[in-house]
Order: sequence, then C-alpha cells, then structure tokens
Amino acid sequence: MKLFAIGDLHLPSTRGKDMDRFGWTGHPGPLRAAWDAAVGPDDAVLVVGDISWATRPNEVQSDLGWLHARPGKKVLVKGNHDFWWGDSGAKLKKTLEPFPSVVGFIQNSAVAVGPWLVAGSRLWTSPEAPPMPGGDLGDEAQKPDYIAREVNRLSLSFADARRLEALATTPYRKVAAVHFPPLYANALPTAFSAAIEAWAPALCVYGHLHGPGIAAGFNGEHGGVRYRLVSCDAAGFAPVLVDEA
Repeated sequence: MKLFAIGDLHLPSTRGKDMDRFGWTGHPGPLRAAWDAAVGPDDAVLVVGDISWATRPNEVQSDLGWLHARPGKKVLVKGNHDFWWGDSGAKLKKTLEPFPSVVGFIQNSAVAVGPWLVAGSRLWTSPEAPPMPGGDLGDEAQKPDYIAREVNRLSLSFADARRLEALATTPYRKVAAVHFPPLYANALPTAFSAAIEAWAPALCVYGHLHGPGIAAGFNGEHGGVRYRLVSCDAAGFAPVLVDEA
C-alpha cells in the first residue's frame, strides 16, 4: 500500500473557474492522467486543501465526483479557498457521503487509513514567513487570532490522534497533513512547526505555495520531521509518493 499526497487541485466547480490564467494549461487533465497512472485502488491519497473554487456545497458536487473517480482512498484537509467546506463536521460528512472513496477529513480530528494515522489543520500565514506573492494563488495576510485558532485546532487533532493510537493493536505511522506551510525555507521555527514536532510524526505534507512562492517552502528534515511541499504545480501536477507500507 502506498501513500500519496497532493494539494491545491483548484477544481473549477459549477462556477467554471479555470486555471488557464495561471498557466495551468488543460487543468485538471494532466493531473488526472498522472493520478490514474500512479495510484492504485488500495493506495491512500492526502489532499491537502484548496480542493475546489466552489463557495457552497451544491457547487462542489462535480468536483467531488471528479475526485471520487480517481483511484485511491482520499483524506481531505481544508484550504483557505475551500469556502464550500463550512464549519459543521456533520454537514460536511453529509456533503461527502455520495463519494465513498473519500474515507475521511481532518476537522479537529484525526483519520486512520491503512497503517497511517493522519492529523493536522488548515494553518495560516505565520510571522516567520518571508515576503511572498499575493493574489488569488498568493499568500494571505498574517492574522494573530487565526494563528492562535489554528494552533488550537492542531492540538485538538493531535489529541484525537493520541486517542486512536491508544486503541490500536499495532503502531501507526504518523503523518501531519496541513495546507499552509508550517515551516519556511528560512527554517525559522513557527508555532505550527513546534506543535507538529511535539507530536513527532515522521512526515508533514503541505501545499498553498505556487509559482514564485514555491521557493519559500521548506523541504527536508527539521526537528525529526520530514517536510514536503505538494501543491499541484510544485509537484508537477502529479500526486507525490511520500511513503509505502
């Protein structure tokens, strides 16, 4: 069984918002071809946010159908553009019910899929972030209250992960899945990286960064955790193989 990760699918929704103006020619065609070629039906795929341009649940159905049609068991993380997601876990579960290959989502919670235990949250731009591009595919302004809220959400997710760990008969492979970078290329620790490294997963995958912003992401080991940027264009429009059991 293989574990893949990909972020920032930016699927068009019923709003028909394509990615041509960002240079993503034919999107999501190349991603579909690469996904279908690499991922098997029993593999798992972490989809780390900015899944769709939809703003309401009724606008996202076709995009969730597209995702469901791809091979593998999917675990979803919310991105800053996923306005369709909402704040109610019960309503989100109902939205996802017609798409059984989506086996879980991270919302103050953790998900076990195969040998992996996945926890995380959306996060936000931290004070340690270097200057980066703005705009639709750029960075968000720093908001201290958002950072405090996301640290709390990480804590809730890791607490749920510890609950699942306590119930397990064999150890899980722990993976943190988030949307915003928890660590940047300057390697300055953030409130997010500190929380993640305290939970001590082997791996943390994240997205959010695009184009010239890709260079701002940290890829490598820090505090015992291997960080990997998997936003769609950073990943070459293909799910990234991040672990194998």
